[in-house]
Amino acid sequence: MAGQPGTTRASAGKYSTMNGNDNNKIVAVAMSGGVDSSVAAALLLQAGYRVIGLTMRLWDVSDDDHALGAVRGCCSMESVALAQRVCDKLQVPHYVVDMRREFRQLVVDDFVSEYGEGRTPNPCVRCNTYIKWQSLWNKAQGLGADYLATGHYARIVKDDRGWRLCRADYREKDQSYALWGIPWDQLPTTLFPLGEKQKSEVRHIARDLGFANAEAPESQDICFLFGTEYQDFLREHYPDQFAKLSGGKITDQSGNVLGEHDGFPNYTVGQRKGLGVSATERLYVLKTDPDANTVVVGPASSLEARGLRASHLNWLTVRPPEQPFRATVQVRYRDKGVPGAVIPDSDGVTVRFEAPHRGIAPGQSVVFYDGEYVIGGGVIETAIGKDSKPDVVFSGIAH
Repeated sequence: MAGQPGTTRASAGKYSTMNGNDNNKIVAVAMSGGVDSSVAAALLLQAGYRVIGLTMRLWDVSDDDHALGAVRGCCSMESVALAQRVCDKLQVPHYVVDMRREFRQLVVDDFVSEYGEGRTPNPCVRCNTYIKWQSLWNKAQGLGADYLATGHYARIVKDDRGWRLCRADYREKDQSYALWGIPWDQLPTTLFPLGEKQKSEVRHIARDLGFANAEAPESQDICFLFGTEYQDFLREHYPDQFAKLSGGKITDQSGNVLGEHDGFPNYTVGQRKGLGVSATERLYVLKTDPDANTVVVGPASSLEARGLRASHLNWLTVRPPEQPFRATVQVRYRDKGVPGAVIPDSDGVTVRFEAPHRGIAPGQSVVFYDGEYVIGGGVIETAIGKDSKPDVVFSGIAH
């Protein structure tokens, strides 16, 4: 543990855009060892909060050759050391929190199970929802924390509708899509210090403060993969579950056999490369069928959907919506979002796009926006074909 709350600390004063904190509240900062969470801690410290750094131990690196040699990723040994160095420089406490059991049960096992059911999981969303804003928040409260902060690029505001989760000021870094699972009643105790920052500003602050991770490259990988392909991870850690899946058929939409696959979990909706079949036009994975152990492929036009069904919803509003409403619908992290109608029911929601949209992958997240505000989100269950009959009239649906 480095330092105690209330001791003299390194200054980040000229960079702070946050309001001062007169109550000297304690903030637990989830510190991955990366530059974003490091600068978030520095900005909170300058704003007057008492900062505690928490680094999660999520994976048994000693049992994983890929992890043992990794120098990047929030599960690596190097990340823990970097977070400790930042806390030492800021003279704030730093704790390593063991969450290996929760992470495997709630994130990794789900990741494997979803691929085994022919779906494409989003482990980062589950980690945010169940690990950071449940398990880690519980640990933080045990240390006396009043708030939980992360280095995500998003914002939380309070207006006449209550507390709201919003996009970051700079859309190119916005990470609100991965945060839809935060419980609405935890928004008041959540802080996102980087919501108004550009990445270049964050690196500039880190350089001025002498952080060792100021120039660290961004990681786009799923943390527990440590740079390996997810297919290799499945084969290495769950060999018995996936060995039996090889030898299935790749077919077109009419059921004609075009080739063989080496396990349907190795294919995701929209994939074009690595199919191992020849055709007169480019083919894409349209769906996987676990029951038949087949991968169905077709032209790009067949990826278009008129809508989708979603479940496991979380609403970031005072009351869950009961009536259909219009929203900007985002189905992938890098998706720009498209206009659509959201129709709630007792089992989830039906979404109808104003125009056919691609990239609908069961298991991924769908997030609903009203301008910059996140209304809520859920898990995609299935796409609705582009030729299906619309069941809503857009002109009669309110925001």
